[in-house]
Formats: sequence, structure tokens, C-alpha cells
Amino acid sequence: MSSQRVLAKKGLAGLGALALAAGFSMSTASAASLTHVNPGSETTSAKKASLVPLLQVGPVINSSPGQAPPSNSYCLAHFQIACYGPSDMANEYNFTGAYAQGYKGQGQSIVIFDSYGSPTIQKDLTIFDAAYHLPPPPAFNIYEPEGKVVLHYNGLATPAFHHPKQVANQIGWAYETTLDVEYAHAMAPDATIDLVLVPVAETYGVHGMWNMENAQRWAMDNHIGNIWSNSWATAEQTFTRTNQLMQLNKLYQQASEAGISSFFAAGDTGAANTNAQGVYYPYPTVNYPSSSQYVISVGGTEIPSTPEAITTYTPESVWNDGFGAGGGGYSAFFPEPAFQQSAGLINPNLMRGLPDVSYNAAVLSAVLIYESFDPIAGAGWVPIGGTSAATPQWAAVDAVAQSALGNLGYIAPTLYRIYENPALYAQAFHDITSGNNSFAGITGYNASTGWDPASGLGTPNVAGLIQAIRALQP
Repeated sequence: MSSQRVLAKKGLAGLGALALAAGFSMSTASAASLTHVNPGSETTSAKKASLVPLLQVGPVINSSPGQAPPSNSYCLAHFQIACYGPSDMANEYNFTGAYAQGYKGQGQSIVIFDSYGSPTIQKDLTIFDAAYHLPPPPAFNIYEPEGKVVLHYNGLATPAFHHPKQVANQIGWAYETTLDVEYAHAMAPDATIDLVLVPVAETYGVHGMWNMENAQRWAMDNHIGNIWSNSWATAEQTFTRTNQLMQLNKLYQQASEAGISSFFAAGDTGAANTNAQGVYYPYPTVNYPSSSQYVISVGGTEIPSTPEAITTYTPESVWNDGFGAGGGGYSAFFPEPAFQQSAGLINPNLMRGLPDVSYNAAVLSAVLIYESFDPIAGAGWVPIGGTSAATPQWAAVDAVAQSALGNLGYIAPTLYRIYENPALYAQAFHDITSGNNSFAGITGYNASTGWDPASGLGTPNVAGLIQAIRALQP
């Protein structure tokens, strides 16, 4: 694996923490007693969400790098939560069928956008790869186009407690970064990983989003890659001026026209989202940029937990497990895009519906990461859920498909063309027909046959998706 860190340019201010990931490091208590910790804020109950990574912080499982990841049966017995790994996800979504044909993301680049990053990400990825018998990525590049990231802690070294809020916020983003990198690589092991970091300075708000989009524009202008993974968002209503939102959205229009597929997490609190003060809006809302008509919105599902490893597809439901729920609904600002109109989606308001697709995101069917940066919890294996887990893996789906079929450009219209053909749709997707994304007293949406605002088109059958796209090609 080759790697490099590039400080692309200096001088721009930081971004507010805008991630919407649900995750946790495991405590020795039961799952029912775990509480959400919002980095940079007070501890809250699981019924409250914020605009930062939602993490369950406690002692991690297995503190020695040489120890194997905990088994699914161990996690279920001790914590009532599953601990799935890359092979489970590969079997659930038929990556294995694509791998068998030699399609593993070769020649592709997955560009991940995060704040702060992790001081131990390269070492942690090496340990993660060894544990799961994965090759290193052909290249792992780290870019800092908005100026050098300054961390207030140094891995397991004593954190700078004179900056406790910044340390907590940065540790939350380090979990996010680790999840994004390890699972984008795990599911597309032959793709290059490009990690683009922004020096975040705020905890709430939308002002810093301009800096994240500056970094994305830099990546687009410098042709870093055409598959983007983004596990951050904020409620549409957080924007005080509509023209501000529309101005920001121009980037994603330009990116889609340049053939870039931007995958965005739909959110982890169902149809309920909070304002900058952490108070839920009293009506259904969706998150931006996931609500943009120029991105691919990724929702969440739950896989039933069993002690055994996953060997074939297990039917899913919409993620809604008490820790969180998959985001989805209808935009209040963006019209229904042409590809949704042509697919005949039932949308009485003619507004953008989301998510487009879904993937396992439930806390109760979590995936394992390895980290050694947390100075409080220590080093070890951490189960994490949320649409932040789903999004980099959908980016990996695109990378695997492009390694089979060549450049697919902005993939959303293609996914809906597949939906218009019942035979191809059945081949490419698992239709999610059970569950809902009602949350925190806000009535959401039910899953149903075909596209719905709780699960989108459904979850991928990767080998089948490749065949379906090939059938549409001239």
C-alpha cells in the first residue's frame, strides 16, 4: 500500500460538525443501558439527536491488536448486539458473486470526506486488514485542502484536557473516519482510498458547510475520483435562507454533470431531525445534502441478529431499533428529479423523495471497526451502526460495479432505470417491505413494495446489480 498526506492549500476556516452517524463503543452493560454521547456536548438519551456523530462511548472489546475480532455470538451473549464483519456484509449483499468474477474495485478511487480524521487511521487500517485477511488498498492518500488539521489529542496519549470540547468532538470524528475508511476498503478492497479532511472548528450550525464544499470542489477540480462518500448532514430547515441552500447545491449539480456519484447518509433519526439547539422539529423533515436531487441518498435497514455468521441474504426491515432509525421522506425545497418522475414514484407533492437506496445501518446489527486513537476507551474493536456505516459501503458497491463495467458516471438515473424494469429490479435489489422510520414522536413512512421514503429502492445484490446495469448498456 502506498500512502501520502497532501496539504493542498492553507488559510480557510473550519467546518461545523455536521455528521449524522449512529455508533457506539461497547460498554460492559446491556444494550438497553447504553446512552448516546454527542461529542462536544452533554450526554443525552437515545431519544435525542444532534448534528455530530452519535456515539456510544465505553470500554472497547479486546484491547490487544493481536486479538481476533469478537464473534457475533460473543457480542449477542454479552451485549445483545450483533458484531458483523466484512465477510458478513459481502455474503448479505452478494459482493461475493462479484468478487468471484474478479470485480473488487480495481482501477477505482473512493473519495471520503471527513472532519479532523484520525491520528492512527493508517495503523488501524493495517490491523483491521490483517484481522479480516484483506489486502492493503493499492494506495491510501490523505488530503487537507482547507488547511492543516490540528488535533488536540494524540491517539492513546493523554488528551489536551484544556480543550475538552474539541477533544470530544475530534474523537467522535475519528470514529467516523475509521468507519468510513475501513468499510469502504473492506467492501472494495482493490480500490484506492482518498481521504479528504477539513479542520472543523464548530459543533453546530451550517456555516462551516461552505468549507466542506470547498474541499469537495477542490477534489472535483483536481479529478481525485468520481465516487464520493459523505457521512454528514444537517436538517434542511437549519438553513435560515433558501438562497443559501440553493447556492450550496450548485456544487452537487456540477459534480453530477461531471460524472461524480456523491453518496450521502440520509440520517439516523428517521423522519425526525433536530435544529441547531438539538430540539426536534415538530413535523417530518429530511437532511441536506442527502436531499439534493444531484446525490445518492443512503438510508438504513436492520438485519435480524443471529449468533451465526451471515452466509446468504437474510431479509431486512427498515432500521428502527430505539437507538435510531433510517432517514427518509420528502424535501421541502428540491423538486422531484426527472429520474424519479420517469420511474413513476408516488409523490403527491412532486418533491425530491429520499432515500434512493438503503443498506444495513442498525445498531443492533452493527459492523466492527478497529481503533487505537481513543485516549479514554482505549484500543480495540468497536461495533458501530448508522447510515454512516451504510454510505461508504454503497460507495464501494459503485466502485465494484465500475471495475466490472467501466465509468458509470452519476449512477442515480441508472438505478431508477433498473427500477422501471421489474425483472432487472428483482435481480439488482432486495425490496424492503416491512418497518417504518417514525421516530421521537414524529410519524414517518412505512416500507412498501417498490420505492418508498423509508428504504428507497432497497438494498443491493451487487453481482445482480452489475448484470442489470450491463443489460441496460448499448
